[in-house]
Order: sequence, then C-alpha cells, then structure tokens
Amino acid sequence: MEQEVFERLNPSQIEAVKTVYGPVMAVAGAGSGKTRVLTNRIAYLIGEIGISPTNILAITFTNKAAEEMRSRVFKLIDLPVSGIWISTFHAMGAKILRYDIHNLDYDSDFQIIDDEDSTIITKNILKQQNYDLKQFYPKIIHKLIQKAKGNQLKIDFLEEPIRSVVAQVYPEYNRYLKNNNLVDFQDLLVLTLKLFNKFPKVLEKYQNMFQYILVDEFQDTNDLQYDIVRLLGNKHKNLFIVGDEDQSIYAFRGSNIQNIQKFMTDFPDYHKIILDQNYRSKDNILKAANSVIQNNRSRIPKDLYSTLGPGEKIVHYKAGTDEEEAYFIYDKIRSLLNSGYDKRDIAILYRNNSMSRRFEDVFLKYNMNHRVIGNISFYKRKEIKDVIAYLRLIINKGDDYAFSRICNVPKRGLGNVSFSRMEEYVREHNLKLMDVIDEDMPFVNKKTKQALNQLKNDIIDLQKDIENRNLLETYDLLLERSGYKAMLENSDLMDEKAFEAERRLDNVNEFKTIILEKIKDYDVNFSNYEILALLLNDLALREEVEDNMDQTDYISLMTVHSAKGLEFKIVFITCLEQTLFPSGQSLQEQNNVEEERRLFYVALTRAKDLVYLTNCQSRFMYGHYMENLDSQFLDEIDTDLLDRKGMHRPKNIVIEKPYHSQPKTTTYKQYDYQEVKHHVKVGDKIMHKSFGKGVVVSVDTDKITVAFKSPTGIKILLKDHPSYELMESENG
Repeated sequence: MEQEVFERLNPSQIEAVKTVYGPVMAVAGAGSGKTRVLTNRIAYLIGEIGISPTNILAITFTNKAAEEMRSRVFKLIDLPVSGIWISTFHAMGAKILRYDIHNLDYDSDFQIIDDEDSTIITKNILKQQNYDLKQFYPKIIHKLIQKAKGNQLKIDFLEEPIRSVVAQVYPEYNRYLKNNNLVDFQDLLVLTLKLFNKFPKVLEKYQNMFQYILVDEFQDTNDLQYDIVRLLGNKHKNLFIVGDEDQSIYAFRGSNIQNIQKFMTDFPDYHKIILDQNYRSKDNILKAANSVIQNNRSRIPKDLYSTLGPGEKIVHYKAGTDEEEAYFIYDKIRSLLNSGYDKRDIAILYRNNSMSRRFEDVFLKYNMNHRVIGNISFYKRKEIKDVIAYLRLIINKGDDYAFSRICNVPKRGLGNVSFSRMEEYVREHNLKLMDVIDEDMPFVNKKTKQALNQLKNDIIDLQKDIENRNLLETYDLLLERSGYKAMLENSDLMDEKAFEAERRLDNVNEFKTIILEKIKDYDVNFSNYEILALLLNDLALREEVEDNMDQTDYISLMTVHSAKGLEFKIVFITCLEQTLFPSGQSLQEQNNVEEERRLFYVALTRAKDLVYLTNCQSRFMYGHYMENLDSQFLDEIDTDLLDRKGMHRPKNIVIEKPYHSQPKTTTYKQYDYQEVKHHVKVGDKIMHKSFGKGVVVSVDTDKITVAFKSPTGIKILLKDHPSYELMESENG
C-alpha cells in the first residue's frame, strides 16, 4: 500500500503525507500537486496508520473539489469508504447542525433557504416597517445583513440612514428565521460556531470525532471558517492545512490572508513543509513569477522550480494602441494554431471584464471561435443590452421590445401586473407601448405615470436634437436623464460584490468607445441618426455571428480571478498598464497593490509552455484616450527572462509584417474632399479603402447601399466619395 501511495510523490510531498501527528502547514505553490498530497495523505492515514475513516475530516471550498477528492481517495484505497467527511465548509456545518441544532432551540428538521428566499424575507420585513423599497433595496439590505452576520461588517460603521435600517431589520430577520425554523447559508457557519462556543460538550464530541483534520486552500478561509477549524483542532492538534499566501486573491469575498499567520500563532509547534516543485510550467515562467512575488512583504519565502525544462522566454509586446495590441494577439494565435496548438490550449487574461471587448471584436471580425469564461460576452451583458435598448428607442420610439426591457430600469414603479394591463390595452387599441403613456393609464398610479412621461419626453427630446449634438453627448445625456448611470453609481455603495456595480459602470462607459469607433467608420456626411441606426444593426449582426460559433473548440477569455485553478499551454496577460493592472484603486494602499501582485502571480502560473505579456502606449477605453505607464509588474520580472517586442524592440531589428493589413488607428479618418463623380448603378463592383470589395445593391440620389463580405455586411455610403473606386467590369 505505502509503495503505491508514494510512487508518484516527490520527497517534500512524501513528508507532507507521512507527518501524521501534530499541526502541519504545507505551503503549496501553484501547480505543486496539493490535491495529490491531500488524497494520498487521507489514503495513508486509513490504509497504513489504521485511522478510522470516521475520525477524518477533509474540508475544501467547492462541491466539485470535494467530489474529486473523494473519488481519488476511493481509487487509492481501492474500495468505498463510509464515515469519512470530505465536504465544503457549508456542507459540514449543515451536517453538524442537523445533529445538534436543538441545543440552539431549533428543530432538527430545519430548512435551508437560498439567497433569493432570504431577500424576499428581507423585503417583507422592510414593507412591514413601512420603508420605501425604492430607496432601500431589499437585495442590498439583505447583503449588508449577511455581512454583519458573518462579522465582515460593523453596522455602526454604516452611514445614516442605512445604519438605522439595517440595525432595525437585522434582528427582525433573524427572529423570523428562527420562528419559522429556517437557516440561511451564512447561518450554516454562524450557528455552528455559536454551537461550539456555547456548548463545550458538543464541541468536545466533534473534537473527538475529527482527530485528523485537513483543510485545502487555507489562504481563502474567512474569519468564521478559521475559528471553526481552530476550535475543532484544538484538542488533538492533528491539523493539516494546505495554503499559499502568494495565491490569496479573494479579499473582496471576505477571505483573510492573515489566517495563515494566525495558524502559526495559535499552533506554535507546527511543522512547515514547502511544496515548491511545480508540475505545470516551464522553468522560465516560474522564475518570472518568483521574481515578481518576492516584492510582497510578510510572505513565507519559497521559489517555485520545474524539471520540465527552461522553455521559451516570456514575450512582452508593447503596442502603439489597444487596437494594435488586439491584432498582435490575433496574429500570434493564428501562428500558434498553424504550429499545432489547439484553441483550447490558449487563454487571454485581463484584470476586469470590460477589457474583453477589444479582443472579442477582433475574434468576431475574423470568425475566431472564443468564449468568455466566468462571465458573458460583452455584448450580452445586461447593462449593454439595456443601453442598446435605450438607443433603439431613440431610433424608433415604437420599438415595443426595447421599451419593455427598460421601462422599469431603473425602477419607475411599473410592476408586472401593471405592465400586463398596459400590453393588453395596446393590443385592444392597436397602439405602441410608448403611445399609451399619453392615455389616462388607469392601471398605474400618479407617480408611475409621471416617471413614464418623463422617460418618453426624454427619448423624444434626444431624438429631436440628435443632429444638434454629437452622438457621445447624446449617449451621456441618455445615461443621465434615464437615471441609469445614477442607478449603477448608487448601488456600488452598498452591494456585497464590492466592484460588481463598478464593473457594470465600466462596461457602460466602454460602450462610448464603440460609438466613437463607429463614427470614424462612416463618411463625415452621414447623419448622426444614420450612424446610430447602422451601429445598432451591426451589433445585432455581431450577436448572431457569436451565437453561431462552434463552441467545442475555443479560445478562453477571462479575468484572472476566473482563471484561478485552471491551466493552459499558452497564456496572454493583457492591458498591463498602471491604473489597469494594477488597478488605479489598488495604488492607493500598499496592501491592495500586494493583492494585485498576487493576482499577476496567479496569472503567470496558469501557463504551461508560453506567456505573452501585452500593453500599449495609448489606450482608447471608456470613451476617451488614456496614456498610462507600463505596469510596475513588468519591471519586476528579471530582464533576462523577457523578450521585448513592438515599441520595446531595438531599432536595428526589422519588425515582421502581420499576414493581414495593419489595423486602422483610433483616430478620425481625414479625406481630401476634392470633387469625385462616380457613375454608379446597381450591380457595380467597388473597392473601398476600409471595407474592401463590395457590390452595389441600391442607388439613391446621393447615397448608395453596398454589400460587403462578412463580417462587414451592408454599408451605406455617399455616392460621390473618394473612399471607394469603381472596379472594371469582368467583361471589359
């Protein structure tokens, strides 16, 4: 048995498996085989030491990880094991409470409610206490209650009037749950800890049951989880933790990187084992990661190494513009695919979701299969579909689908019942939804009618003045007058996902870039109305192309947070500029920069074979140009590990031309408007400077409609414009 357990383990891993008694801290670097250590240790405890499975507790963070661990243990000992607890923290808490919650005056048949049910309960309590639900959103109040319950928030630190609301609703919420024998997800930990603290005999029962405790991803534990583990392990001290401070990137979820330090204080006779042999990456990648992370303070020193060979140098490509950055990545991927790599081998990583848009655009343009992981495509995100719906109403206020999407976003008091009556009225009188706003509307109250009238008037005003201001001003006014921007800015103050609303606001601002790029795609004599209409048509076609893509083999696009736990042969880490990665907010505090550095370290260690680091000198983002310094993390990589290209390339080296024409720069096109007379008729072929070959499908007095190849599609051009030339007939 022992030989089988140890045959695939290195000396440090064997030490971690065989050090059975006392507290053990395994500092497991990225790709160092920590799951293999955990499963082999459990198998060793049962098969070699003879520990009863009922005396072992193994805790991890996801059901998937727990199931994988359970399956691998069963394979190692060659039979199913009954009685062993391999579970998540919450599943462990639910099981303990099922046996012993009666000590807290609950019945053992309590029901667990999800976040949706919890929010509904919070909403009902707010109603009972006569709070305005439009001012105090139930979902936000519920999130604050959960934070307070988990000791992640002090109610007294909240500003008024939120502080008074939470202080009043919080005890009522807990009272309702207990009276109805309900527990929420936070209670699974809170009540377990309360049980251990108030009833020593209950704690002792579980201490005697779980004489050997293993905890995975210890750096991601929060204070509640740490306290539960500490109490359970205090008696027998056989506590085995696996963690890595260098990979602690979830502070925004409540994880506490100090828990590893607390473990060292609470269990001073701990045995430390460094797992630093990486089984994933080539050595140059690991050397780069080591050189960066050593800049963090107060970490347990370790240097990852690999026996997989040095590998290629890390490429740093600095582009002139973000468009050039995206095309470089596309070109490089084409080259990699031609050399034998598959799309599934490749990942593009970025700091936040709004950064995916530029890469999505290039891949969609050239039909390159891709998928946005951990989020949805930029163009399918709720906030983007919302602003598109608003813009569609400016083009056509009779667009009932667009109106139905945004008529109550932000809240205007139009509930489902009222909206159904509105739709019924529309059908009976053969009207459009926005036409009904002029009617008496007996199915809505006065306040809602005023809000809908304001919405309609704003849409009409924006449409009426669309040619009197540029499209970007129209867009900004739309966000302001509709209340959509204020909705995102206000929700950011209280949402548990601290930067979720900020991300949505980033996406809404990034849409400005799309508008400005569309303006420069069309001739200057196009009206704003025409440009906006064509933009919306292009976006609809883009979504259709995306839906039709083959999703069996694709390039992965994701944030670095989403990439944690994954690995790829090739990784592109993008947008590496100060204020972007590291983020501007993090630069205000040293601790926050260190978390950003850990995030970069995680990104680097996702790669097996190749890493490409990219950034640019001038970025067109959130509707304006920005020129940022290179990310400080680039300077922290040893120079001899980098192969610098692009604007960093020495001048005596010739830059190879990409296989396609260079992308357009993000500046407005300037044409010499000398008089040009095109005698165009339907069926003529033209060559456009930007769009290539096309066929004229209709001719108007001063405009022509031309069909270009996918993905350009249908374009409307000025008839006599120097941006295109007539091609000679194939028949001479």
